[in-house]
Amino acid sequence: MKREVFVAFAILIISLSTLSYILVSTPVYSDVKDKIVSVLCLSCIKMEPKTVLKFRFETANGEAFPDLILENLTESVIFLHFRIDVCPACDEMDPIVRDIFGLESIDEPYIVASKNFSGVEVKLIHINLDHADSELKKLYKFFDVAGENGVPMFTVVTLGYDRGIVKPCYATGYGFLGKSSPSAAGKVIMKMINDAVELYKRNREGYGD
Repeated sequence: MKREVFVAFAILIISLSTLSYILVSTPVYSDVKDKIVSVLCLSCIKMEPKTVLKFRFETANGEAFPDLILENLTESVIFLHFRIDVCPACDEMDPIVRDIFGLESIDEPYIVASKNFSGVEVKLIHINLDHADSELKKLYKFFDVAGENGVPMFTVVTLGYDRGIVKPCYATGYGFLGKSSPSAAGKVIMKMINDAVELYKRNREGYGD
């Protein structure tokens, strides 16, 4: 009887070991693991809001793009930079945005400036939400895809092609944009701008047709 129990237990151990090896050594295990990690990472969003930097056609609050955006989009890509007074990450990212756009200072609560990137004007609109009027505060809600009121928040608005129609589209990121340092985040911002510029070049001729 004891021998039969021992043999059964040994078979169970071997079976479990074989199953574990198969799971770990196949793409299925890797795919499942990646999905679980991706979901768990979303729980960190309140501490350091991040989002996948993909271009979207629908605003975060479901409303039509505001006139402030549409009026400027006929002439340039738009880069929105939101912050508040007390925000250590904002303080670290301000110099990055300042240098990208070649500004001497970015200390004012509301700044509008332009810079040419690869033949396309990119308009920076820098907004300190603690000093903004109701219209500018609402502007934030159009693009807060995480819905967590995170700052600093960076949004680039350009033109995309959606089912045969050229429309405004945008990408939004937060904090250090998933990177570990402001300088690394600056590279992500440059990629956001460069991608937006390429989309704008490709689609601006068809905008408003």
